[in-house]
Amino acid sequence: MGQRLERWPSWIERALQGVAFWIGHRQSLYSDYPLSESAMVTEVCNLIHANLPHEYRLRCEVQYSELVTDWGDGGPLSERARVDLVVEERRRVGDADKERPLFVIEVKRAGAPRREIDKDLRRLAAVKSAVPYVRAFLFVISEGSRPIRFVSEFGQSILGKHKISVDAHYRVRRTWKAAKAYKTKGSAHYACLLEVFNTA
Repeated sequence: MGQRLERWPSWIERALQGVAFWIGHRQSLYSDYPLSESAMVTEVCNLIHANLPHEYRLRCEVQYSELVTDWGDGGPLSERARVDLVVEERRRVGDADKERPLFVIEVKRAGAPRREIDKDLRRLAAVKSAVPYVRAFLFVISEGSRPIRFVSEFGQSILGKHKISVDAHYRVRRTWKAAKAYKTKGSAHYACLLEVFNTA
């Protein structure tokens, strides 16, 4: 019997479908200017913030050292490395308010070099290994082209386990898209949700 995977939160679904539509809107305004990764991250932040339940808090550009205290020498983390987004749970502990990280998210443009995407996956795997209850996601966003590593020629997520290291793998959990017509899969805007898991 296959592993039953926990569903992704609804605020992720709204953010990734929203960013795909937003890319189409921006292209209609500025067709000759490709969007930067930082612009995509900013819009994802806006969309998550708008849809996040009150019991959560969104933080941007958080140092990995806040999440993993011992990153080792020569590993995927460094003292200055930052994760794009962290969603924390607000909770009351005694007389003080405390936050606990629940979701760690990197955002990558699909056209980034493969080594940069792999580096983010290894970083997320390091966090997942150190803090197993945290869910680690990579959002891969594509402007006007199919991200062939993660999406099939039919416009569907490439499913199954994909190795990151001996101890970790990722799955493409879902793909959202925005297209001018149903059959224009090659030139649609895509937002892929990848989740990183510890490999048993």
